[in-house]
Amino acid sequence: MDALKNNLLAPADAKSLLTEILRTELARILDEQNAMGGASDDELDARIEKLEVENKALRRASRRQDWSAVQALLQKASELVSLPLPEPMTADLGSQAMNLKRSLNDVEIHVLEGDDVRPSSVDLRAAHGIDDFDTFVQAPVLLSQAWEQTLKNHPTPSMKGNIDAIARVALEFFGDVPVTAITKERQKAFFAWMARLPKKQGKGHGKNRFKSEAAVVLKNDEIEAADAADFLVTEELRHRTDISNAEKRAILAEKLTPRLTMSTLKNKRDALNRMLVSARDLGAPQMDMLSYKEVERHLAAQAPQDELYVRVTKPKLRMPWSEERLTAFLTSPIFTGCFSSARRWRRGNHIIRDATYWVPLIVLTLGSRIEEILLLKRTDVRLRNGHFCLAIASGPANTGKTEDANRIVPLPQLLLDLGFVEWFQALPDEHGVLLFPEAVRRSTKGDVTSAFGKHFRRILDHLGLGDFDEDFYAMRKTLSSMLRSADVTDGQRQAIAGHKHGTVLNIHYTAHNTKDLKAAIDKADFKIEIGRKRHYGFPVILRSNLARTDNLEVEVTLTDDGEAATVVIKDDKSTQPVFDFVREDSQTGDQVQRAAKDLKKILALRSLRLPANAMKRAAFEHLQALA
Repeated sequence: MDALKNNLLAPADAKSLLTEILRTELARILDEQNAMGGASDDELDARIEKLEVENKALRRASRRQDWSAVQALLQKASELVSLPLPEPMTADLGSQAMNLKRSLNDVEIHVLEGDDVRPSSVDLRAAHGIDDFDTFVQAPVLLSQAWEQTLKNHPTPSMKGNIDAIARVALEFFGDVPVTAITKERQKAFFAWMARLPKKQGKGHGKNRFKSEAAVVLKNDEIEAADAADFLVTEELRHRTDISNAEKRAILAEKLTPRLTMSTLKNKRDALNRMLVSARDLGAPQMDMLSYKEVERHLAAQAPQDELYVRVTKPKLRMPWSEERLTAFLTSPIFTGCFSSARRWRRGNHIIRDATYWVPLIVLTLGSRIEEILLLKRTDVRLRNGHFCLAIASGPANTGKTEDANRIVPLPQLLLDLGFVEWFQALPDEHGVLLFPEAVRRSTKGDVTSAFGKHFRRILDHLGLGDFDEDFYAMRKTLSSMLRSADVTDGQRQAIAGHKHGTVLNIHYTAHNTKDLKAAIDKADFKIEIGRKRHYGFPVILRSNLARTDNLEVEVTLTDDGEAATVVIKDDKSTQPVFDFVREDSQTGDQVQRAAKDLKKILALRSLRLPANAMKRAAFEHLQALA
C-alpha cells in the first residue's frame, strides 16, 4: 500500500496483475479455438487482419505512453486480486501490459491460422514461469479454497483452530483473492498489519449472558481502537516535564496495548505458508513465502523515529512461582477454608475437594500438563510396586502431545498426606468415569484446559495472586525448578513431566522405576504442615514454612540512563518507608554505595515484591550490585 501511495507498484504485485490478464486471455482464446469450426475463412482472415492492425495501434500508443487500450484488462485483474491500480498509470506497468497484450494477440493469430493454443503460447507462458497450460487456464485457486484444502490436509482438531484463525485474518486483509496475489510484498504489508493487532484481539466481544450471538468486530476496528488509545496515553506522557524519558517508556510499557508477539507472528507465518502449500494441491503455482528474518527486518523498519516509541508485546516467560507466592497460594482459602464453592477466595469454613482443589495440587507436585490431569479417569489411579500411582495420558485416547507423555507416575507424599487416595476411594458410582467430571463440563468446545484455566485465573486474581508470567501453567515449571535444585537427574525429571527420555518410552521407564521416581518427586519440599481440624473429617494444610508472607513493596523510578532515580520500600504495617533512596547529581559513588549496603541489610531480613516492569527490576538489581 505504501508503494501505491508513491505511485509505484512492487514488481511481484505487477507480475500478479499481468498473470491474471494472461490467465483470462488464454482461457478466452482456448474457448474461441474450440468454437472455430463454425467460422468461414473470410471471417477468420478478417479477425487476423483486425488483430494485426490492433498490434500496430498498440505500438504507436506505447510510444505516446497512452495506456488506455489495456486499462480495462488491468482493471479487471486488479479487482480479481484486490490490488488497486496506481493513478495515473505508471509507464512501467503500462508498457508491460501493452507488451503482454501484443504477445497475446500474436498467440491468437496463430490459433486463427490453425495452430493449437498450447504450443503457440509456450514462449509466452515460459516468460511467466507457467508450464501446465490446462491447469493454468482454469479458474484461479482462491484463498477460501486453499483454506478448505488445508483443513483436509491437516484434519486433526488441534490444527483446525490454528488454520481457521489465520484464514479468517487473511481473508479480512487480502479478500478472497487468488493465492497467486499473495506475493512477498503483500505478505510484508500483511505482517506489518498483524503486528499492530492487540494481543487480546477477538476476545473482548464474544457471547455472554446478555447476547446470544457473538458480535462481529473487524480486526481493522480493533487496531484503530488500540492505536487511538495508545496515542492518547503517549501524548499525555510526552508533555510531562517532571519525569525522565526512561521513566516515561517504563510507564508506557505498562499502559500501552500489548500487541502480537514475534513468536505469534512467526506461528502465523507458518500457518499462512501451510495454506499456500495446500493451494498447490488444487493446481496453484508455488508461491514464495517470507522467511522469519524477512518478517523481522520488515517489522523493525516500521518503527517510527520517536524517542518514546515502545512496542509492547508481553510475551509469556512462564517463570517458576516464587516461594512467597507458593506460600500464599498453599495457605489460601482454597485449601484452608473458603466461604463457598462460588467464593473460593473468601475465608470461611468450607474445604471443597473437587477439581479446583486437587488439579492445581497435582499439577504443582507432579509437573504434569493441565489437560492430562483434567482428563484423568478413575481407572488411572493404580497401585504398583506398593505405591499409589497415576497412569497419565493412558489408553487409546492418549491426550499427551507425544508418545513419551504416556507414563505412570507415583503420587507425591503431599497428596497422600492430604488424603487423595481416601477421597478417590470414597467416590460414589454416580461420580462417573472421570476423576474430575465437573472440570470437563466447564468446556462446551472440548478445550478443557482453557475453560478450567479461565475459571482458576479468576480465583487467583481475587486472591491477589494473578500474575502474567507466574500463572497457573507456570506451576509445571515450578516443580521442574525445585527438582533441579534438589539434584534430581534430567532423566527422572523428564520422565515425571512426560518429556522425551532418550530412546526409552516413558511408559516403560516409569513403570519399572516406581520406587526411585517416588523418592525423586518427594525431593520437592513445599515445607507444608498437614494436620486435622475439628471442622473437617480429612487432613488439611495448617501452614507453610516455605517463605514469609509479609513481603515489602518496592517502588522504583528511572533516570534517563535507565538507572534507579528513586527507590522506596514500603511495609503495609507502617506509614513510613523502610528504605528511601533518591539519586542526586551531587552524590558521590561512595554515598550511592552506602545506600546499596543499607538496602542489602533489609534484603537479608525480609522478602520483596519487585516492580513488574523489567526495566525497573533491572535498575533495582543494579543498585543491589553496588553493595
